[in-house]
Amino acid sequence: MYLTLDIGNTRSKFARFDADGLLVDSGFWSGEQPIPDYTAVCVANVTDREPPLQGVKAPVVFMSSLLKLPFSLGYQTPEKLGADRLAAAVGAAYFNPNGTSMVVDAGTCLKFEYINKTQYEGGSISPGLMMRYKSLAAFTDRLPEISHHPFVPEKGDTTETSILSGVQQGFILEVEGRVQRFLSSFPEGKAFMTGGDAPFLAERLKTKIFAEPMLLHYGLYHTLRLNGY
Repeated sequence: MYLTLDIGNTRSKFARFDADGLLVDSGFWSGEQPIPDYTAVCVANVTDREPPLQGVKAPVVFMSSLLKLPFSLGYQTPEKLGADRLAAAVGAAYFNPNGTSMVVDAGTCLKFEYINKTQYEGGSISPGLMMRYKSLAAFTDRLPEISHHPFVPEKGDTTETSILSGVQQGFILEVEGRVQRFLSSFPEGKAFMTGGDAPFLAERLKTKIFAEPMLLHYGLYHTLRLNGY
């Protein structure tokens, strides 16, 4: 049994895989779950927190650019490349090993990653959906911080619905535009989507995209296997 952990800014998630790479189960990780005998553990940690691994006796591998990967890194500062970004890119390479891929990770931040057959090329980071709501309240005197609920119309007729429209339309159009531009350059390429806000996007995008909630965890698992675990 293999354990993968995604220690994110908002919450921590786990997945368990058998020796054949089949997903056994997944969920939110508190560190209090029963600990079976793992072959190995792979952790993507984007925080300064210590991962809750009490009782885990298996080898623990932290995702980084120092590991053996299925591609080279076309990134000027590989030592600073986020473990979550790297794991998602490995996941895309696993699902599309002979093609060009794009990853849309709609989590705390909205991240885009680009991978060709042999190289991770880089990507981009912008504020995620909830961060956009919070920033409007944080950097203005009078705009309220509102809770997210699906709205999407082009125009709002109150301050609240105007914020909902602006944040959601901007979020959707940013993703839609980037995916369309990628697929126009690489018609045979594949765009993958993951992250907590992926379901909100998946229902509203017009372009062809593959939703895979466990993309990062598949990347962590296959990194373990690639490194001999």
